[in-house]
Amino acid sequence: MARTSLNTPLSKKKFIESEGSGKDWLSDLPCHLLCRILSKLSTKESVRTSVLSPRWSNLWSLVSVLDLDFQDFKGDHDMGEFIDSFMESHKELGLKLKRFNLFYAVTEHFHEVFVWRLNKVVKRGVCDLTIQNMVDVDEALVRMPLSLYSCATLVNLILYCVVFDHPGSKSVSLPSVKKMYFEGVKFDGHSVLETLISSCPVLEELTVIPHPEDYLEVIRVRSQSLESFRLESKRFECDNPNVEIDAPSLEFMSICDNKPESLKIHRIGPFAEVTVDVEFDVEYDDPSEITKVHNFLVGLSSFHELTISARTLESIDEYSKVEPLPPFSNLFRLDASLVESSWEVLPSFLGCCMNLDSLVLELDRVPEMEEIKLSPVPQCVLSSLDFLQLKTPSTPSKMKLATYFRKNCTALTKMLLSGR
Repeated sequence: MARTSLNTPLSKKKFIESEGSGKDWLSDLPCHLLCRILSKLSTKESVRTSVLSPRWSNLWSLVSVLDLDFQDFKGDHDMGEFIDSFMESHKELGLKLKRFNLFYAVTEHFHEVFVWRLNKVVKRGVCDLTIQNMVDVDEALVRMPLSLYSCATLVNLILYCVVFDHPGSKSVSLPSVKKMYFEGVKFDGHSVLETLISSCPVLEELTVIPHPEDYLEVIRVRSQSLESFRLESKRFECDNPNVEIDAPSLEFMSICDNKPESLKIHRIGPFAEVTVDVEFDVEYDDPSEITKVHNFLVGLSSFHELTISARTLESIDEYSKVEPLPPFSNLFRLDASLVESSWEVLPSFLGCCMNLDSLVLELDRVPEMEEIKLSPVPQCVLSSLDFLQLKTPSTPSKMKLATYFRKNCTALTKMLLSGR
């Protein structure tokens, strides 16, 4: 009887049995195809298939994937011993371990032994490596083996709550890595993250969510190949980093940081979609502090599509009171939030968007017409805007706001009204 999964409904099983005249077509598939099927399952599910028939009894041990959850090992079943046995059988058969996924709690095991095992995984030519260390912020983190810095086969690296030691004199080279996702990661040295990025010549996707107690002074992203970058700081308000971006192939970028020391964008892709949610805590009587915001705005002015938060708009509005804003002549689409903010922070920024075609406004309170008249929408926007979406609460003032734009936007062809 052919079976499509361990959870196949009884009616479906009967249909398969009658169609196949009782023959187990699935088990007759070549070994490499069956192993490919099992590689789509977790290791726990893969092991369960061994009860199907003698043909399946040892197939799970030939799969090039280990996908483990420490919670599945209780009592006399030791996860470390299981990994050792699996790795040893693979080594004897000359098989590669292509994917290693581990849901782990470092407090459950001896840390040094775990790192030793992880070193063996790296040296077995792993392609996809995921370590999810499920601990609280103030608990132990898993340290990565130094062999990880020179894993030629690695393509995808996903890490939660780990530590990267400084490589020292060890050569760092990750020639095949295309994706790196770091969340709750500590870097033991200010240059470690930059070194990792620069060692990945084909890197396409990068996410960095530093550990709240990580004290990187600089987050510098320089990559010719990078297409997607996301930075989300969960660090405490003190000791925030300088952020620098130089990635001319970037197609998507999202930066959410409470108060970066500075944010300088040298190059990104000409049509990149950008989301910015930052604020600057600067003293506007200090020229060097003003320069930090100026450098940020110069980088921002080259963007084509921009999503911007209320607190960033507030920072830009404060800057505009002491220095003129640069022109945002390339900006085609703007998604602006005024949630927990006021209408008056928006017009100064819009006044520099002389070629804006599409505008999405999200408001938690519909401004009264008196507010709009005191801080009117600049004429350049009213004459260029083709599309407008208003995400606002449903109040009587909502229709007044929509009417205002409909009457004053001479190029407007489409307007959408939606709730928040």
